[in-house]
Amino acid sequence: MKFIKIMMACSIFVIALAVISCQKVQYKSRDTSYLKPPPPDTTKPVIDTSAVLSNCDQLDGWNIVNGGTLITVAPKEGKGYVQGTIAPGGNFMQFQLALATPVNTKQTLATGELKFWWYIQDVSQIDPGGQIQMSSANNPDDFRLGWGLSSILDTLHAGWNHLQLRFADAYGLTDADLVNLKAINFMRIFYNTKANVTTAQTYGIDDMRVDVAAPVMLSNCDQLDATWNIVNGGLLVTKGQKQGTGYLQGTVAVGGNFMQFQLTPAAPIDTKTTKDVGYLEFWFYVQDPTQYATGGQIQISSANNPDDFHLGWGLDAIMPTLKPGWNHLKLKMTDAYGYTDADQINLKAFNYMRIFFNITKATTAQTYGIDDVEVDVK
Repeated sequence: MKFIKIMMACSIFVIALAVISCQKVQYKSRDTSYLKPPPPDTTKPVIDTSAVLSNCDQLDGWNIVNGGTLITVAPKEGKGYVQGTIAPGGNFMQFQLALATPVNTKQTLATGELKFWWYIQDVSQIDPGGQIQMSSANNPDDFRLGWGLSSILDTLHAGWNHLQLRFADAYGLTDADLVNLKAINFMRIFYNTKANVTTAQTYGIDDMRVDVAAPVMLSNCDQLDATWNIVNGGLLVTKGQKQGTGYLQGTVAVGGNFMQFQLTPAAPIDTKTTKDVGYLEFWFYVQDPTQYATGGQIQISSANNPDDFHLGWGLDAIMPTLKPGWNHLKLKMTDAYGYTDADQINLKAFNYMRIFFNITKATTAQTYGIDDVEVDVK
């Protein structure tokens, strides 16, 4: 009996094993046709057009007080930075760079700026009589541009500072022996401390280059204050802006046909440019460009009004190029009317901007927006 039970159990086991072995194994399909490729990256690449004078990753070409040191810990760019130290009892620091091959900065006196990182252990120790100089004559006294530290030190703090020094703000712009920006071969930064230092003071330089000068902000449009006058009062919108924390919106109500954005800054703004190389740039939101009528204008002035000492651009030629939504406008000053007027705009004292236009009588509310208004070069 026991033997029979064992045989029955074995039979059941064999039958179960046979059933399992006959079942179809489910494998994961290798068909990938249902998979969609990721959308293409349409982000425009950032193209660096700057001219490097020194990446400061080696001491070659540098003459630094007390010999200098290459530091490879926590540089601002690349593999290292050059460091100089004033020993206790000393009072002078100099970073001097002689370039074996002259550098073409690819900029003009109107468009360029010198950029570099400067580490300062204690700003309060530095005497304001120091200088920053660049030259095409292998020395700091001829064919040069320079900037006095007296106008720079108040903007600096202990630690790393990023300097952006416009050529247009330098001395040497009117020298007879004008710097050759296609052949820069010498840089010098020198200064004294106000007294002999009692503890060692360290300074560093990194990533020295020439680039297009940074734009000058006329309005970031992040607040709606007394500087702006917008039809129907305007509105600060904090969603969908192109820059910063908001943009300014104006609305033409149903039955209306006029829009105006008017900016009068609290104090005149030096745009740091000239008519020959300057651009007015801003973001302009248009709900429906086809609603535009005719005769609209964009104007900037240094006379607190749109009719004197001004530059302007007609919207009749601009509106047909715009699409519904945000549009980035970059308006060349050389294309503006007023460019040859007797009462020339003073770009060192900008104090007024106006954008105004009519539309066909609105049957639905029409919204418009302004963001990030600035003056740029190139």
